[in-house]
Amino acid sequence: MRHLADDCPPGGIYDAAETAVVIYAQKSTRLQPIDAATYGALEQHFTPRQIIDLCMTVGLSNMVNRFHATFQTDVDAQTIAEAEAGDVLAGACPIPRPKTPIG
Repeated sequence: MRHLADDCPPGGIYDAAETAVVIYAQKSTRLQPIDAATYGALEQHFTPRQIIDLCMTVGLSNMVNRFHATFQTDVDAQTIAEAEAGDVLAGACPIPRPKTPIG
């Protein structure tokens, strides 16, 4: 999680398939063109169907996140508690979120 916002994922953190996914997701999220090198890296590890699924997953996640950011959707206490419990298991999450429910 610590390196998902990096412009270029550092070596040794992700394997080649994970790096291809991270770079694709970053470019898609930033509305950057998906060039031949980016698509080619995905093709080395995934079938066309899997790339379509990845595209849909990243696109849907971006849509949902933009909706929540626009309307400042409430985050309930249970969701916060579960996310914080996951942080403890995985280490600190660099993605900020509310510490208490909104509203």
